[in-house]
Amino acid sequence: MVRRVWKVITNNFGLKLLAALFAVILWLAVVNIDDPKISQRFSASVVIENAEYLTEQGKYFEVLNDTNTIVFTVTAKRSYIEKLSNTDFKAVANMENAAIDNESGIGKVPIEVTALRYSSLVTISKATQNLEIALDNLAQDQFIVGVETTGTLSDGCALGEVTVSPNLLKVSGPESVVSSIDHVTASIDVTNMTADVVASVIPVLYDSDGNVVDKSDLTLNMSTVTVTVRILDIKDVSLIFNVTGTPADGYAYMDMEYEPKTIAIKGTASSLNNVTAINIPENALDISGARGDITQVIDVSEYLPSGVTIADQSQAKVKVTVHIAQLSTKVVNIFPSSIRVLNLPEGYKLSFDTSVIRVNVNGIAEDIAALDTDSIVASIDAGQLTPGTHEVELALDLDENLYHEPVMVTVTVTEETTDEPTPDEPGTDEPAEGETGEEEIQQ
Repeated sequence: MVRRVWKVITNNFGLKLLAALFAVILWLAVVNIDDPKISQRFSASVVIENAEYLTEQGKYFEVLNDTNTIVFTVTAKRSYIEKLSNTDFKAVANMENAAIDNESGIGKVPIEVTALRYSSLVTISKATQNLEIALDNLAQDQFIVGVETTGTLSDGCALGEVTVSPNLLKVSGPESVVSSIDHVTASIDVTNMTADVVASVIPVLYDSDGNVVDKSDLTLNMSTVTVTVRILDIKDVSLIFNVTGTPADGYAYMDMEYEPKTIAIKGTASSLNNVTAINIPENALDISGARGDITQVIDVSEYLPSGVTIADQSQAKVKVTVHIAQLSTKVVNIFPSSIRVLNLPEGYKLSFDTSVIRVNVNGIAEDIAALDTDSIVASIDAGQLTPGTHEVELALDLDENLYHEPVMVTVTVTEETTDEPTPDEPGTDEPAEGETGEEEIQQ
């Protein structure tokens, strides 16, 4: 039996061995034709490990040329390749392996790609790819946060105090970026606001040209600040100016002009209620010794009551012009016969002890020149007089731009009698022939 089996096996053994080998080759060919090895390209985002290795050295790095995404080739049987996607691979750049050119500050970090699935059945191309980085020194600085408002409040309202808290922002990051920051501002829109507002605002970083600084590479100690806006009431009030001092001899204060006549002030309702006008004290306008007009700019905000401020700062400084004019004098003759005696008690009569009263009338030249002496009305008040001799003040009805020093005249009051007055009796004097009611103008 054994011999028979052995004979069967050894009979045409060479042909049988050749047939077996051919069968194996045929099987391998069929398998490879049905599931061949193929190559396919995949991509992955680079994961940076040990970044603190550089930051602990006071360095900041920035990825260049989009090298944080790579493309690589994977080879495997088609049955495996078809099951793989980009998420099945991990690309890692370890900063401890960075090669830095100290002169240029440019570095390269080798990228290692590994398969998360079928790692033993796939082959990843070994071509070296690098993460390209640029190094910069880390810097830190701090900035005072300014605040600005935009928009327009409702009518009758004004901005009060605007504050920001906290008002100090600490910034760290690449030295080239930090050093470009010029100022930090928190902006709030106050359009149509009528009441106090508290809001969280994102501060914005600006360079010296007013351009916004990109803060994506920066670290801030706070992302928002709190801005508080007070809204105040507005009230229009008059300005009242006063003067002190006396102009030089022969000159007089005439009047003043200024603009604006009223200003808008702001404050709380309670602080505005008691303010009806702004009085500028006399010492703000001193005309002592003046020989001509005085023009002065006065900051009226210095004279506002506590709790009140100027609503529009353009109105704070007011230009005031004080008019000073040179005086002229005209001597006017007043005759007793033309003087009106007022309120003389019944049963009395009054006489003057002079035939003419000379009065110096003062005023600016043009008003003195226009003075009509014949139209001057002179009078005395005899209401309190009793029989006897008295000194009484002579009143002249003059234009408001003219004035005179007080003039006292002596009069005598007597009881009336039935005797007729003689032509020479005082009180009936008339100007002598050739005598007029005025004398030359004196400058």
